Amino acid sequence: MSMPRRGEPVAEAVYRHVRDAIVDGAYPADAQLVQEQVADQLGVSRTPVREALNRLAAEGLVTWVPRSGYTVNALTDADITDVFEVRQSLEVLALRHACGQLNRTQAAKVRVLIAEMDEADPTDAAAQFELNRLFHQAMVEPCRNRYLLGLLDQLWSNPVSRRITGSYIHDARNVARMVQEHEQILQASLDNDVETLVRLSQQHMTQGYGDARQPSAPAAGRSGGSSQPAGSAVPVPT
Repeated sequence: MSMPRRGEPVAEAVYRHVRDAIVDGAYPADAQLVQEQVADQLGVSRTPVREALNRLAAEGLVTWVPRSGYTVNALTDADITDVFEVRQSLEVLALRHACGQLNRTQAAKVRVLIAEMDEADPTDAAAQFELNRLFHQAMVEPCRNRYLLGLLDQLWSNPVSRRITGSYIHDARNVARMVQEHEQILQASLDNDVETLVRLSQQHMTQGYGDARQPSAPAAGRSGGSSQPAGSAVPVPT
């Protein structure tokens, strides 16, 4: 496990570690996570592990199975559809409010994010997720509805959103297409063309979430299938 951040509770560090392992596919779907084993392998007590696993269960990444421990949930089409429906509704509304409102500094920030995504490793799901998140949050930054922006922030912070991105960031062509679409979305906002902005954004999200439903993602934990026997414990990645 990576060292806790300065002042970070142990339970938070354990949570981040296990969450990232699930998102990255190191813990595949149906893998069993036993509190005692996780605690021993991470060198911590069972209390922070239990807190972390309970939190992950509340977020839908794992399920408590009596007398067995926690089992990693598969990323399902229903998960993808639920997140897509909520995000599209909220983000389109925020984009309508923000259209044509980006100032020079904000527009320059968005252009930098697009360039960084283009230059980043297309198979680095964590980096691509972060750049994608920052782009979409920057596009709605001029929206003055703080409640709407807060809901979008919560959606981006949910680990399921990370798993969805990780499920299709395995093909450089997907990232190249995303970069091109981001450029078009930015231009529509700068042109104050709200209908084009909404149309492009809806197409962009529909394509991305559609890719996530494809069965070709390489990591078992990302696609809903697994080569790991159901219910078997797996080593804790360090």
